[in-house]
Amino acid sequence: MFLGDPVFGYLKKALDIAVLRQDVIASNIANADTPHYRAKHIPFKDVLEISNNDLKLKTTSPEHITDNDNLIANFIKPDKDDYLTKNDMNNVKIDKELTDLAKNTLLINALTAFERYKFNQYKDIISSTRNA
Repeated sequence: MFLGDPVFGYLKKALDIAVLRQDVIASNIANADTPHYRAKHIPFKDVLEISNNDLKLKTTSPEHITDNDNLIANFIKPDKDDYLTKNDMNNVKIDKELTDLAKNTLLINALTAFERYKFNQYKDIISSTRNA
């Protein structure tokens, strides 16, 4: 929590998920011509809900996933849209991936703009107290 404001924590989580999603989409686009490649996606809402609940993992073996592991990366799921595959069994649809990439870029831009707005609020408060 930055400056006691929980909004920065939520923004960090949302940006982490959006950047990971960007990587998954880029990987799908890069492998659009790779035979037998299955497209992957990240269900953003599911990950955000779980990360907001401060999920604690119970481990009974050292081989289990711990809270220190990258929990969000475990949410990368294969695309279930199997009915439209190419002859090489690749199911990447480049139009869908480019649309998802554009939507995710807009999300990242909106999140960073809101973060900049919050920083400017604190900057204004600090500069106004110096002049008082």
